[in-house]
Formats: sequence, structure tokens, C-alpha cells
Amino acid sequence: MLAGAKVFSKLDANMGFWQIPLSDESAKLTTFITPFGRFHFNRLLFGINSAPEHFQRMMAEVIEGLEGVVCHIDDVLVWGRNHQEHDSRLHATLQRLEKAGITLNVEKCELSQSKVAFLGHIIADTGISPDPKKTEAITEMTEPINVSELRSFLGMVNQVGKFIPHLAEKDKALRDLLSKKNAWYWGTDQARAFTTLRDALTSPPVLAMYDPNRDIKVSADASSYGLGGVLLQLWEEGWRPVAYASRSLSPTEQRYAQVEKEALASTWACERFRDFLIGKHFCLETDHKLLVSLLGGQALDLLPPRIQRFRMRLMRYSYTVQYAPGKSLWTADTLSR
Repeated sequence: MLAGAKVFSKLDANMGFWQIPLSDESAKLTTFITPFGRFHFNRLLFGINSAPEHFQRMMAEVIEGLEGVVCHIDDVLVWGRNHQEHDSRLHATLQRLEKAGITLNVEKCELSQSKVAFLGHIIADTGISPDPKKTEAITEMTEPINVSELRSFLGMVNQVGKFIPHLAEKDKALRDLLSKKNAWYWGTDQARAFTTLRDALTSPPVLAMYDPNRDIKVSADASSYGLGGVLLQLWEEGWRPVAYASRSLSPTEQRYAQVEKEALASTWACERFRDFLIGKHFCLETDHKLLVSLLGGQALDLLPPRIQRFRMRLMRYSYTVQYAPGKSLWTADTLSR
């Protein structure tokens, strides 16, 4: 589809959902009560389950028939084999958007570029490659300083071990350190093995390219000081990582109860992987059993205030919360530390 493409533009619809007016009948269904009376929305709002699907269908209708144009929710990619072809396609796209009354966020638009980031990929005149942002949580990972950190890292490696050729040879220098018979020693062999495995986690065949037609799972976890998350897709060989993410907790967040940290991790991971998840149903995996009801089926007005706010942030996504034992969440657990 992108064969020969040299010039690219990426357009971003400004607050996309709000650009779709609601019918009178639909507007009444959004009614909410305040101390000042009852109000309803006149335009499509975030949090409506069918909103992404409806917006995607509308955008697809707007660009239908245009060559060199593809859209994903509120992002539109335009490409051409040269500047003349690209500019012609871009002009036609902008005319269609203007006619449909769709405005753009100028600050997020990128015009006439040799490469752009789109759906977790870097699309360039040289080809398609993974976006470095998807793997920076792994590439920036520091060497373990004790057996506990090493065991956590190797647990993450073993989860995708079937995709790493000659794993037993590559991780031997590290596995030897787990033996109680051996003293902790981090030398050249251990550093080389760590770097080799870290690189393997961010390269094919371990790291998969996103496929919109495959099942999606988001695995998230929280530690005392950080959050970790991984987006996975189901292939014939099993679940393969598509993108990684991690961040530190702020001093305020560090004082959250553990269940609140876990809820924050799940919410943050979904928002971090938003481009892959909007308009898709996915599995949200956690090792905290209580979250299955708190972020799943429990009535919103019965939740603690902070958990309630997390649930409201998640309302734009279509997901099923699934419990998984901590030992099966090695990747998210390691990234959170």
C-alpha cells in the first residue's frame, strides 16, 4: 500500500468526537443532573462505547475514494511518491475534511515530511520500522544490581523465550548468578548477556508489528515506586509484545494505597497505548483480584472517589478485566520497578 512512498503528512482531527452532532433522541440519553438542573450533550462525547466506531466510520466515509490516504480514528495519513503527488492528495483530503466540517489541530499536524509516526510505527521513505517510543522502557532499562532484580528480568525474558533463538546459551552467564552456590559478580560476560537479551526484547521476532485484526491484551502492574505496562497481541505462536511503557510514581502517587496504584497502572497503560486500543475490545490484565470488580462491573457510584475517577477515564475504552497471577505478569512487573 505504501510502496514507493517518499513524502508524508499526518493530520489530527481537533477533539474529533465533539465534531459529530447528536440527534435529539440520542442527546436525551446523555442527560446528567447537577445542582443547577439537568443538562445533556449536543455532540458526541468521550466515554460512549460506540463513539470510536461511529467516528471511524464517519472518517472513512469522508476520505472514501481518495488514493494515498488512510485514517485511524482521528489520525489521517497522506502519502505520495513525490511532492507533486503528495500535495495533490493532501489538497484533496483537506477539501473533503472542510466540506464535512471537520477541523484540525494544527499543532499536531505534520506536513510534507520524509517520515512520520503513525500507529506505533515510523513510516519513512526507507520503509516501516517500530517507533522507538514503543521500546524505550526496555532500551533504557539499567543492569540489575542484585539477584531479585536479575530474577525479575529473566522472568520477563522467559515469557517470550520461544521467540529468542539459542536462549539457553545467551542467558547462561545470568542464570548462573541465581544459584546460591555462586557469589554475586557482575562482569563483562554478564553485561554482554544482559545487553544481548535486552536488544532481543525490542527486535523481531520478539517484538511484533501491530496488526489491527488480532486480539489485544494490555498487562499492567505497579510497584512502590513505578508503573509498568505492555501491549501484546495473540499470534499463532502465542502472545507477543507490541509496545512497552514504564514511568516513575510521583511523591503523591507513592502514598496511594496499593489497590489505587494498581488501578492507576491499568488506567495509565490504556492511555499510553490509546492509539492501538480506541475502537477495539481488549483484555485488561492485572494481578490484583480486587480490580476485576472495581474496574469491571461494580456500580460507579459505589466506588471510592479515586477509583471512580480512574473508571471514568477508562470509559472511552471497551475492555474486559482479567485476573492473572503475578508470576505470569513478569514483563509489566519488571518494568514497574
